[in-house]
Amino acid sequence: EYQQQPTKVYQKYLKGKMTKAMDHVSVIDNDDDLLKFGVVRLPIPAHLLDCDYWAKALSQVTPMIAFGEGDGEYAFYRNIIEEPQFPFPAILQHFSKAMGIHFGVQSENEIRLDDAFAVHYNMEQHDTTGQKHLDPSDITINLCLSARQVKGSMVQFHGMEALESCSNEEPNNNANNIGDEEKLVTFLVRQTSGFATLHWGHHPHETTALEHGERTNVVLTYCFVDPNRSTVANRTCYFPTTA
Repeated sequence: EYQQQPTKVYQKYLKGKMTKAMDHVSVIDNDDDLLKFGVVRLPIPAHLLDCDYWAKALSQVTPMIAFGEGDGEYAFYRNIIEEPQFPFPAILQHFSKAMGIHFGVQSENEIRLDDAFAVHYNMEQHDTTGQKHLDPSDITINLCLSARQVKGSMVQFHGMEALESCSNEEPNNNANNIGDEEKLVTFLVRQTSGFATLHWGHHPHETTALEHGERTNVVLTYCFVDPNRSTVANRTCYFPTTA
């Protein structure tokens, strides 16, 4: 469905800074270039979150998880929205400045945490991919707690989405200012321990297969409180699969 070779716009923005991987889909490692494609990457301060502690705690298979996941064939997910010790308020406060700059959030009161879950991938799982989808959020924060000796298991984005910081247009939650050529771009973002990626919930993405190692992430989905600003309610999150 999407072009695998870089478009002219793609080449213009990257200026030779891309790394080739996975049949010509490019890995973008430069944070300034990621912004131009609609992804914000920031470090997670140690005082904010003990990534090692939480990665270990959230990667343990509890009896409830084992019951829900069956034989462990797939990456397991653990809802943590009611985890009392996880520092949800501090995380929002820390990233609120970036959310203001890049997503037009002027106050923490403008958004609410809708859901939070941990996902763990390891080589014992048969299927470590994630189907192409949109998030049920207006803004997503993806916290990589641990990526140990990882090869593969990147997030592959489809298309470019305009951030407030990279557009001279009016505030744009529907990406109406993105042209057809930009919508054809695909690119990969590495998951690195101690780093967070922020993106619009409507930015299509998927998870590539884990080839080696293991990783644990926490995904926080935020929605605008104002229903006139939120685009979540009428969203179909998953794309049709093809045989």
